[in-house]
Amino acid sequence: MNDIEIDLSALKQNILNESYVAEFGAKLQYVLARVFAPPLFSSDSVGVRITGNKQDLTNFTNVVSREKKYMDSYLKHGLGDPKVLKDRIALEKAVFRFERDTGLKWPIK
Repeated sequence: MNDIEIDLSALKQNILNESYVAEFGAKLQYVLARVFAPPLFSSDSVGVRITGNKQDLTNFTNVVSREKKYMDSYLKHGLGDPKVLKDRIALEKAVFRFERDTGLKWPIK
């Protein structure tokens, strides 16, 4: 497989292009799958490169890390636990900041 590249600056310029947005969603799905379940074999690993301005990159990494924290918390404690709710709220805030600052919709809700 080829390496995955997400260019947030180019995506912002092509926000009205549906295929660009769909491609972003597919790439993000792959990145999150690798965060939650690393490859079994080192030969399966694919490089991921994310580019953009510093604020966009900070927001992107914050949302991805919050996604992971929320999912880990959910799997460990179950949906009814207050800690899971706290992590969900933190994730929603991170998504809001990403969407506000970049003008892009976070494709996972």
